[in-house]
Amino acid sequence: MKGSVIIAAGGTGGHISPGVALAEVLSEKAKQFGFDSVYIHSLVRNKNNPDLLNPPCEVVWHNIPQLGGLKTIIYPFLFLYPFLKTVLTFRKLKINAVIGMGGYSSLPAILYAILFRKALYLCEQNCVPGKITRVFARFANKVAFSFPLEEGYLIPGKTIGNPIRKRVIPEHLNIRQNENLHEGKKNTINVLVLGGSQGARQLNQMILKAMENPDIASKYKFRLLTGTNLYEETKTKAKEEAEIISYANDMKPNYEWANLVVARSGAGVVAECLVFGLPMILIPYPFAADNHQKANANYLEKEGAAVTIHSTSDDPTPLVQFLLLWKDHSEVLREMGHVSLALSNVNAAYQTVTYFFHDSH
Repeated sequence: MKGSVIIAAGGTGGHISPGVALAEVLSEKAKQFGFDSVYIHSLVRNKNNPDLLNPPCEVVWHNIPQLGGLKTIIYPFLFLYPFLKTVLTFRKLKINAVIGMGGYSSLPAILYAILFRKALYLCEQNCVPGKITRVFARFANKVAFSFPLEEGYLIPGKTIGNPIRKRVIPEHLNIRQNENLHEGKKNTINVLVLGGSQGARQLNQMILKAMENPDIASKYKFRLLTGTNLYEETKTKAKEEAEIISYANDMKPNYEWANLVVARSGAGVVAECLVFGLPMILIPYPFAADNHQKANANYLEKEGAAVTIHSTSDDPTPLVQFLLLWKDHSEVLREMGHVSLALSNVNAAYQTVTYFFHDSH
């Protein structure tokens, strides 16, 4: 298959990061997979996304409007002009294959593939497939899943794992970060708190309140990545000693420091925690589309890599209970970490590309 491949990765970091991971593999091995060039198709508003500031290949920017609200009736008209621009650009770039990473921003690239009979491949990050996957899977040559789909979704495809960017992959694979936690010893348990790129006030508040418990403060050390918007607010409210960071461009040192992660259950963060063999306390974002974060968290809890707290308040009680339970039983964290590592796939990006373009099955 000569010509070029384009990866439609816009929307949120959850779509962009795995798309960039695929672009890294394809850029290095384009000829091996039968392509002349590789491109990423992303929204103009993502120009400052850290993954797209120094991308592995050229980014083709577009400005497709978001669906919803009052615009719904006139959406086809708003969509038409940017879509026609996409068609002309793709023809010029000789796009012969499209990889859709999900989200409304992948729509123009997917429609291009369908209308002009180009190869179409879809990546689904969550246990509950997004609308784009549900609608367009029937047109796709192949669909790759990051996690097993929740019961009731019958979309043919292969579960491979969420593609991980090179700069996040651990130096030492099969890392066992909790082997140094032994019962009865005084060593501190490091807790990394991740609220996502926008931050999560609920998580920050819950942690600050939990730290007021003297037993927790004496055993656990907290590092909060608050998100830029909530940094000042969290810093002001912190009574106890915690490391408070607004944003980290390089996540690897944070994962290597941690023994435990408290986070939302977006597919990207979860996949990164898995490759570092980290146990997780997951607090799903309750307003995520189709409640997909709840499904992701439930899957990891069922497997034994995480525990979940389904709550919209910042009441620290369930969090405090887990932390007190594990304070003198770090073997639980070690075991969860082993499960976490067993569920990870550090080579998901390469395997996904191979599945799409080399496997005949």
